[in-house]
Amino acid sequence: MKKTTFYDWTIHYPDHLTAVKDDTEKKMVFLEQTVEFKGMIRIDENDELQIKPTWDCVIIINVKQMSVTVRDAEDFVGLP
Repeated sequence: MKKTTFYDWTIHYPDHLTAVKDDTEKKMVFLEQTVEFKGMIRIDENDELQIKPTWDCVIIINVKQMSVTVRDAEDFVGLP
C-alpha cells in the first residue's frame, strides 16, 4: 500500500495506483498505470471529504485518525 497526505487526511491506496493532487481544486485523482481514471477524492465547499470511486473497491474511513484506506474489492473476497 502507498500512503500520502491529503490536507488533514492520510490516504492509503493500492501500489498499482498513482495519486495526483490538485491543490487549487482540492482534489486528488487516482490513475492506473495505463492512465485509466480510477477515482477521485475532494474537499468540497463545506470542507467535507467526498470520495468518488470508479472501480470495485472497499473504502475504510477512520475518523479518529483522519485516515482513508482504499483497497481493491478482490482483497476482501469471502468476507461478509
